[in-house]
Amino acid sequence: MLVQGTLQLPGDKSISHRAIMLSAIANGVSYVKNLNDGADLQSTINILKDCGASIQQRDDKIVINGKELHSPSNNLDCGNSGTTTRLVAGLLASQKLTFSLIGDESLSKRPMKRIITPLTAMGCKISSNNGLLPLSIDASDGISAIDYDMKVASAQVKSSILFSALGGNNVSSINEIIPTRNHSEIMLKNMGALIGSEGSKIIVHPLKSKLNSIDISVPSDPSSAAFFVALAVINNNSNLKLTNVLLNNTRIGFVKVLNKMNCLISKSNESIHNGEKVGDLIISSSNLKAIEVEPEIIPSIIDEVPILAVVAAFANGTTVFKNVEELKYKECDRLNAIIHNLEAFGIKAYEKNNDLFVEGGKVKKMPKITTFDDHRIAMAFTILSLTSFEKYELDNKQCVDISLPNFFNYLSEVTK
Repeated sequence: MLVQGTLQLPGDKSISHRAIMLSAIANGVSYVKNLNDGADLQSTINILKDCGASIQQRDDKIVINGKELHSPSNNLDCGNSGTTTRLVAGLLASQKLTFSLIGDESLSKRPMKRIITPLTAMGCKISSNNGLLPLSIDASDGISAIDYDMKVASAQVKSSILFSALGGNNVSSINEIIPTRNHSEIMLKNMGALIGSEGSKIIVHPLKSKLNSIDISVPSDPSSAAFFVALAVINNNSNLKLTNVLLNNTRIGFVKVLNKMNCLISKSNESIHNGEKVGDLIISSSNLKAIEVEPEIIPSIIDEVPILAVVAAFANGTTVFKNVEELKYKECDRLNAIIHNLEAFGIKAYEKNNDLFVEGGKVKKMPKITTFDDHRIAMAFTILSLTSFEKYELDNKQCVDISLPNFFNYLSEVTK
C-alpha cells in the first residue's frame, strides 16, 4: 500500500484542554484557533459553561471571555476524559467552588485517589466511590499551600495540583522525579503566573491578579500524528509530511523510540509559538529493528505505546517495553487490549512483570478488532489491519471520536 501526501491534523488535546480552562479564569478575552475537535474537549467546554464560563465558537476560533466562575447547580459530566476530570478538579478548587464530577462507565473505573490525596491535603473536602468517580469536592474553605512528592509520573495529577495552587494561601511546590509533559507550566508562565523550577521541584506562587488572556493557534496533536507516522514507516514506498506538529520534547518520545528502531523521520520548519516548539515531520518507509524501551521514557510515550506495539510487530526481533503498568489504568486496560489484538492478528505478545514483549513476525489472519471502546486501541489496530490486508473491521468505530473524529477520512487521504 502506498502512503503519500501532506496532512495537517487537529490541535493537540493536552494544550486545547489547558487553553480553554485557564482562559476561563483569565482577565479579558482569549482566542483559541485549531482547537482539538474530539469529544473530550466538548466535555471540558460543557463543564466550564455549567460553571458560568463564556465560551463561544466564532468563525474559525473559540472565544473565551474570562469571568468569575460559580459553583454549578448540577453534576459535571466529564464523559470519557481523565484530563478533564483531574484538571477541572484543580481549577475549580482554586476558585473555592463546590462541585461533583461524574463520567462514563470507562472513566468511572479510572483511579482518582492520585488527585484526592493532594487536593485533600490542600484543604478540599472530598468524598468518592472508594477512590473512583463520582467525586464530590468542597473547596469553599480555601486552598492551603503544599509541598508534594509525586507518587506516580502523571501530567494530569501534576496539573491538578498546579491549578489548585493558583488559589493557594502561599507558595506550593511539586517534586517530580520523572518529568512529564510540561504544557501547564509553559502556558501558566505565558499567561503571567509566577512559576519556575529548582532541580526536580516545580515552584508555583498563588495568583495575586488574574491570568493574562491568550491568543493561540494550537499546534497539531503529536499523539494523533503518531498513527500516521507509524502507517508510513511500516508500509513500502511511503513519503508522508505532517505539518505544524507540536514538537515539545516531553511529547515526542515516540519519535526517539522510532528513530532507535531505524525509522526514517526528520523535522523541518521548527519554530516556537506561545512557548511551544512546533514544526513538520517527514516520514519514509523503514527497515525496522527490535529494541528495548527503557522505563524512563515510558511516561512520555504512554499514549503512543499501542501504536508503537503495532510498529514492533513489523520489526526484526522482540521489542520490549519496560514497566508499562500505567497502561492498565487508561481508558481501558490497554496492556491487555494490545496483547489481545496482536495475538488475534497472529503476532506473539505477552506481559511479564509489567513489561510488554512483542515478537516481530508475519501477520497471519485478519480478525475483527476488539477496541475495548478505546480510541487509541481502535486507531492503532486499524493501522495494522490496513497495512496487512488493505481493509479493517472494528467492533466500535465511533470510539475514535474521543480524540480524532476524522481519523478514517485522514487515512483515505494518504493511502492509495
